[in-house]
Formats: sequence, C-alpha cells, structure tokens
Amino acid sequence: MKHNYSLLLSCIFFLFISCDDEDLKAPVAGFLQIDEISVKTTSSIQGSASNNIKDAWVFIDDQLIGVFELPTNIPIQNTGDFNLKIRGGIFNNGLSNNRVIYPFYEFYVKDTTIAPQEQMKLTPVVEYKVDTEFDDPWSGENFESGINFEHNPNSETTFTRNTVDDVKEGAASGLARLESDETFFEAYTPAFSDISRLGVPAYLELDYKCSHDVVISVYTDSRAQQFSVLVLRSQNEWNKIYVDFTPVFSTLSTATNYNIAIGYTKPIGEIGELHVDNIKFLKF
Repeated sequence: MKHNYSLLLSCIFFLFISCDDEDLKAPVAGFLQIDEISVKTTSSIQGSASNNIKDAWVFIDDQLIGVFELPTNIPIQNTGDFNLKIRGGIFNNGLSNNRVIYPFYEFYVKDTTIAPQEQMKLTPVVEYKVDTEFDDPWSGENFESGINFEHNPNSETTFTRNTVDDVKEGAASGLARLESDETFFEAYTPAFSDISRLGVPAYLELDYKCSHDVVISVYTDSRAQQFSVLVLRSQNEWNKIYVDFTPVFSTLSTATNYNIAIGYTKPIGEIGELHVDNIKFLKF
C-alpha cells in the first residue's frame, strides 16, 4: 500500500492553524502565599499555642492539590470562586521524611476567590479538634505552678521550675540539671490505662532543648518493663516535637497500664541540662 504522507501532513497543519489562539494558551494562575500556620487555643486546658507546623496541606473544593513546605507561594490554576481548606502538617517524630497531617488540628476553611495573576496572602489559624482529650489520663505539664511528674528513685536529680533564664514562655519552664559527678535523670507520668489500643491517634507534644541525647520511653504494667520510643538529639535552641504514640499502644496492647518517661544519661565530668515546656498528652 502506498502512503500519502504529504496529504497527512497537510491535514495536521490545517487542524493546527485552525485552532483559536486562545485555546493554545495555558491558563493564567493566581497565587496563594502562606508564610506560616498558627494555632489558637480556646480554653485553659488546651495550654500553650506553641507549635511547629512545617507544611500546608491544601485542598480546593475538597481535592488535595499538594503538600507545601512553609513558607510557600502556591500557584492556583483553577481561578475563580472555590472552597479552600488547609490542614497543618508536621514532621512525625521530628523526621523530615515522615510528613503527616497532625490529626488534632482542625481544618482552616475559607470560601474565597482568586483572579488570574492575583497574589493572595493568608495566615491560617487552626484550632484543636473539639473531641481532643487533654486531661485524661494525665494533664500534661507547663511548669507554671506545680510539677505533675514522678521521678525514678534512681534519678540523681529532679525537674525544677526554672524562672531565671532559658524560659520558653510564661513564668517558668522545667529544668533537669545533672552536675559533673551525676549521670542519670528520669521522670515519668502517673500510670494510666484508659487509652485506645486500636490505632486511634495519641501524641506527646513538648518543647525542649538539651545538652545530651534524651530518651522518650514508655513503661508498662506498673513499670515492670520499659520500651524506648524516640531519642531526641542534643539541641542548643528550643525545638518542638510531636511524638507519635499511636503504634506504641497498638504494639503493647496487652499491657494493663502505662507511664510515659523522659530521661537522659551523661558522662562523669560534664554538666547536663534538659529544658522542657508545654508538655501535652493528646488523644481521642
């Protein structure tokens, strides 16, 4: 069979030139600028609004358009009227390769309009979900008055209320200082058992800085056994971390009760300091 390539090329060329120029133009985007997402607490029991939101999970008309590291300037192709929803994203367990929506932060929701080439700047504010439990079984610790931790009998120091320097916010932060001839500190929460073992989210939030690596762990069965959960590397500046206990309680589902512990060791001859604040245990 003989192919008529000239006729074929002529047809393609005719179709191309007959298209309207407007049809060939890419849509002109608008832009959504988000420098940060802040948190609003709505009751005293929710504690500090301190947060470490790293990402914006952006939905347009309930469709996820992307996960954007903050600060960001997001091109919006579907200009016009739309429903905008934003979720705050975190580094799960402090890991930049484990970016997740923080399950206890509610959506930021806004019905809005963006025109082509328009630059819209937003500072979303999110709240904790209304069904988040803050005070059951343990009320957390902000060191503003008393101290709710219990201390390991073998610990060579205790948490004290530091009101002099290196206070994260408020009137006081917690300090566990080990002198040069001391090596071990550990404190833990009161025991609790009213916790889901079925994968329902449970997190520990805390602000911290430390001179030596710190171990977050969990005791089970009236402190009969201890399991390491996460190691916080030494940190000169205040940092906030979200520690995911969801898989911990699922894995240790047969335990009768739990204590969450925080502690560190150091060599003889060095001074050790662990500063903490705004410790919260959250669950549904």
